[in-house]
Amino acid sequence: MAKSPALLPAPRLDQAGHASLLMQDSDDPSLAENVERALRATGYGSLRGVEVAGHARLVILKGRVPSYYLKQVAQQTALSVPNVDQVRNDLEVSRPG
Repeated sequence: MAKSPALLPAPRLDQAGHASLLMQDSDDPSLAENVERALRATGYGSLRGVEVAGHARLVILKGRVPSYYLKQVAQQTALSVPNVDQVRNDLEVSRPG
């Protein structure tokens, strides 16, 4: 069931007045750890190096992966973790070499 926009906290504004994707000031290390564990469980070695940050129910993925397929796998894996509602996928695709 989709959440009503009225139930979500208002986004914070940065110094330039842009809305921030981070909905709370506090990081959630347990959420990030659960996503990292799920990425390792996929069996794709390149997903082991993905940096993960958790903020409220938002997960941010950073780093490099060798294909768009693995970028999508990382995103879907993160979304499958309990308590993750949103994923900001900042992974870059670059071939090793």
